[in-house]
Amino acid sequence: MRRSSFPSQRHPAFLFLQRGLARLRWIIVLAALAVIAALGLPQLVSRISHDHGPQAQTAESDLRAISAGLEQYRKDNGRYPSTRQGLLALVIKPVHAPVPANWQIGGYVERLPRDPWGNSYQYGADEDGASYQLFSFGEAGPEGGEDDSHVIRLH
Repeated sequence: MRRSSFPSQRHPAFLFLQRGLARLRWIIVLAALAVIAALGLPQLVSRISHDHGPQAQTAESDLRAISAGLEQYRKDNGRYPSTRQGLLALVIKPVHAPVPANWQIGGYVERLPRDPWGNSYQYGADEDGASYQLFSFGEAGPEGGEDDSHVIRLH
């Protein structure tokens, strides 16, 4: 029988310490994972519920319908409604400049919905009517501001 070059590895106390250190490493890894989960999980759950909640889905659906109306308006008139004309230009023909020459009779959307939290959808266009912003303040409402994490925009 061959003897180990490290006689201490055969000693029971050495084996006990070796198993104890392996367990300690696992405990440290699990503790680190628990801390990471405790810090990140609430934010992740909040983000997922915000993105996929029924109210957020309704708002996104409304935004897509309004956006389709805006695209048709631009196709007919060569630009998006001005900020002053607002989304109302999709329902009734604007009287403020620039007055659209080819405004579609009946409008571009059936009606202007309110977001699920009872607020108006927000619209703004650049001066030449080449681009626009369309969003809902979300559950935080106008008090939350445009930079709030609850703001819903089309992706």
